[in-house]
Amino acid sequence: MESEKKEVIVPVQKPNYMLMSLQRILVLSVIILGVVVVVYYTPMPEEYFENCDRECHELDWPMICRVKLVIEVYKTLSKSCGSCTEKDGGECPSMCISADGRVRGVLSANRALPAPALHVCENDILVVDVVHRAPAHALSIHWRGQPQKETPFMDGAPMLTQCPQPAYTTFQYKFRASAVGTHMYHAHSAADAADGLAGAFVVRQSPRLDPISKLYDVDSTDHTIFIAEWGHSMGPLAGMMSNVPNAESLLINGRGKTTDSPDAPLSKFKVEYGKRYRFRLAYGGGSKSCSVTFSIDQHMLNLVALDGHRIEPQQVKSIKLGRGERADFILEAKRAPRVYPISVVADKTCQENLEGVGELVYEAKESKVLHKDDDVGSEVKREFSSVTSDRCADEEVLCLGEVVAAEPLPTPLAGPIQETIYVPFNYSTRQISAKRLNKNHDFTAPTTLFRSICGSRKINILFSSRSYTSICLLIIYHVNKSLQWLFNINFILTENSFDL
Repeated sequence: MESEKKEVIVPVQKPNYMLMSLQRILVLSVIILGVVVVVYYTPMPEEYFENCDRECHELDWPMICRVKLVIEVYKTLSKSCGSCTEKDGGECPSMCISADGRVRGVLSANRALPAPALHVCENDILVVDVVHRAPAHALSIHWRGQPQKETPFMDGAPMLTQCPQPAYTTFQYKFRASAVGTHMYHAHSAADAADGLAGAFVVRQSPRLDPISKLYDVDSTDHTIFIAEWGHSMGPLAGMMSNVPNAESLLINGRGKTTDSPDAPLSKFKVEYGKRYRFRLAYGGGSKSCSVTFSIDQHMLNLVALDGHRIEPQQVKSIKLGRGERADFILEAKRAPRVYPISVVADKTCQENLEGVGELVYEAKESKVLHKDDDVGSEVKREFSSVTSDRCADEEVLCLGEVVAAEPLPTPLAGPIQETIYVPFNYSTRQISAKRLNKNHDFTAPTTLFRSICGSRKINILFSSRSYTSICLLIIYHVNKSLQWLFNINFILTENSFDL
């Protein structure tokens, strides 16, 4: 007889739903808390904004900088100026263009002279809407100093990278601010730039990534200096009558004065005693585009960058620049608090009696300490010049060939020159005497001359009987438009002035 099998019933333990719920709540709380912490401490870009002027940080997200430039024909000394250009007339309002104190037509951007300075951080995306309201006028904006490798069609070269923008249309420039440093933007037509359509363009980087930041205490947008030629017989809006009209004054940030308007307001730059300031200097030129010499009375200038690229610091008393060039210098405010004149003088071989003035103002702070002049650096007599001339042989003149780059070229590119190419820089082919390029050769030159300094070596500048300038440049060289090699090329220029 088979034994009866007894069924063993194992009691099933019911899950602890309460404990499971608490575990889920705990996990979700940790996740939510982590997301909140990340979002809270991560700077998120705004959807729309027009001003990207801020303190740059290496962990910040790149911002989309939307800028609207309304290009229109305006004039100096409009009704908004009132009596601000007269003696004791008070401060001029923001919509007033005083220039040199005389009436003249202006091709303005947002009714400002110079055009509004743009300050962004490295890798910010610029979206610039150019609203063209100047009648019967074609226009393009060039962004000097930006390589535009990703967006070459945004370089602003008419009939090369874009068609000129017709009147009463809107064109949008969109590119990444990849090149750090002091740059500028301007109408590609020199005549339009002479009428006022040019301004500073500054790309900053995090102070932790910028070695120059150790040399200064303040890097403010208020210390950006833009110099331009100005005259009442130059530029289409002034009724240009000659091929090369003389300028009548040099404007510093859109302000200056002449003998006819001695009470016109001047640009003022405020500093505090004991602090070190980084100044950014750009020269926009004009119809004549004479080289200019910039100096500040009783102050030494510590030159730290040229065309946006760092150099080994040089202490000089003045800086000479050509059209389109930029320089960064450090100024130590160690003088007795008062007003010191800022001087800009054009090269006399180009035009005599062409000057501009500004003011360096020491702000008066409530203090019982009597500050005295600091004589440190007062013995500096050396001048810097980016324009090569016979004066370069003088020991008191520091020329471009003696300046050393702070960052060397990569090792593969620092070797000997492998090939020489002759390239004419001239608007007319009648005067070209240099060797022609082979039709199979195609190349892209670097964005700025100074970017191509051969490592820690000095620039190789030589002169022959034909005044050719031999400069060591890095060029992307294409052979038969199929294979690409990088060469360290001896680049021969047939003109002393050119636009890169």
